[in-house]
Amino acid sequence: AFAQAPAGTYRGSRPVDRIVAVVNDDVVTYVELNNRLDMAVSQLRRQGTRLPPRDVLERQMLERLVMDKIQIQRAKEIGLRVDDAQLEQALQRIAAGNKMSLAQFRETLQKDGVPFAKFREEIRQEITISRLREREVDNRIVISEGEIDNYLESAGQPGQNTETVQLAHII
Repeated sequence: AFAQAPAGTYRGSRPVDRIVAVVNDDVVTYVELNNRLDMAVSQLRRQGTRLPPRDVLERQMLERLVMDKIQIQRAKEIGLRVDDAQLEQALQRIAAGNKMSLAQFRETLQKDGVPFAKFREEIRQEITISRLREREVDNRIVISEGEIDNYLESAGQPGQNTETVQLAHII
C-alpha cells in the first residue's frame, strides 16, 4: 500500500537531486550541474553570445565540473590551499576591477541572486585550480641554457621569419 499525495502537492516543488557523475570519492549532482548551467546561460546572454543547444552546453558544463573536481582533489592531495587572507585580497581586486567596494560588490551579487558565501568559495576554488596548474606545469617544463642560446641566435638572424603562436586550452 502507498499513500497518495494530496492534490497540489507537486506545485512549486523542486526536482529530486541525483548523481550525474562520480569523480573518485566525490560526485556531481543534477542540482549542481543545473545551477552552473543557469549561471553560464545568464552570463552568455548578458554578453550577447549565441547559445549552443542545451544538451551541448550541459555536456560541456558537466565535463568542466568533473575537471574542476579532479583538480581540487589533486590540490588537496598535495596540500595546496588558499588561506582566507589571500582570498580576501582576491575578492578586493575583483571588486576594484568592477569599480566597487567589497561591500558594494557583495550587495550587487546578492541582488543578482548569488549568495556571497558561495561566490567566495568558487573564487577560492578558481585560485586553487590556477595555482595547481601553474605548479604542475612549472614542474614539467625544463629549458636548458643551450635551448635559450639557440633561440636567441635564430631569432636575431636578419630575414628570419619568426612566427607568433598563441595557445589556449578550453575546458
